[in-house]
Amino acid sequence: SNTHRLDCRGMPVRHRCSSQSTHILTGRDFAGLASEAIKTGSVLDLAQSRVELHEPFKLGSDEVLRITGGTIVGDGHSIFQVQTSRKGLLELRECELRHLPCVERSTQSSLGAALFARGKARVALHGCSISSQAGFGIWLVQKAWVELHGCTLARSGRSSIVAFENARLDVCDSLLSDGTPHAICARGDARVRVRATRIERAEVRAIYIYHSAQLDVHSSTISGSRHAEVAAIQIDSLRPGDEGQVTLAACNIFADNAGGDLSVTGNVKRYVDGEVDERVATDFGAFSWRSRY
Repeated sequence: SNTHRLDCRGMPVRHRCSSQSTHILTGRDFAGLASEAIKTGSVLDLAQSRVELHEPFKLGSDEVLRITGGTIVGDGHSIFQVQTSRKGLLELRECELRHLPCVERSTQSSLGAALFARGKARVALHGCSISSQAGFGIWLVQKAWVELHGCTLARSGRSSIVAFENARLDVCDSLLSDGTPHAICARGDARVRVRATRIERAEVRAIYIYHSAQLDVHSSTISGSRHAEVAAIQIDSLRPGDEGQVTLAACNIFADNAGGDLSVTGNVKRYVDGEVDERVATDFGAFSWRSRY
């Protein structure tokens, strides 16, 4: 429903909370600047600045935080942890998020993500670069809603974007490259829409959808997926009660995917137009790849 889409076209530019120095900003520095921006409704301008965080910056309730520019590096569980109401919002423009590993977080369950969104969080990313050396790039759970416009996600330690439970993900005009193992993974009742986006050279799958999750891909290019035994896009609805859905428009381009372009198994509604190299799935990632997503 369009009534729930994020309206991020307008951005307040008056009374900017500006940090002009090129020196490193500590977590305390950043928290102070962000708190002022939230309080005044201004935009936190981090151009020419580098923020170093050792624990997640948490945004909650009805808080709205808008940031433009800068590099934000963090080695906590995540750089941003967003758990706002639908009135709250994290909006990042032209920011670089770099999530680093930490010896205290060596078990897989604690590897975290550059951006972690939960509850009814809303996040809008415009022209951002996002990566995690050990964890997910972006991790959505519960009813979180994340939009990406013109963003770049290169290889992360785990899949580039994961959307679980009732999360909503919209990816537009973006580049997801070298997903490891997947560029996008969604399960539960998640909804994923991909528009005018390139997904290149995924290690295993470009997009993996299972349980009752739904996928809609339009005007996008899926190419170079490298695993010869699985298709670039795989949809599995295998449990009793599962009902998945896949929509692939005729204007998508598929090229050089080692295991074919598409496999669909189980109770899945199909709206597939155009020519795709469809294969019968022999590897069901929900089981054989569960530990890696």
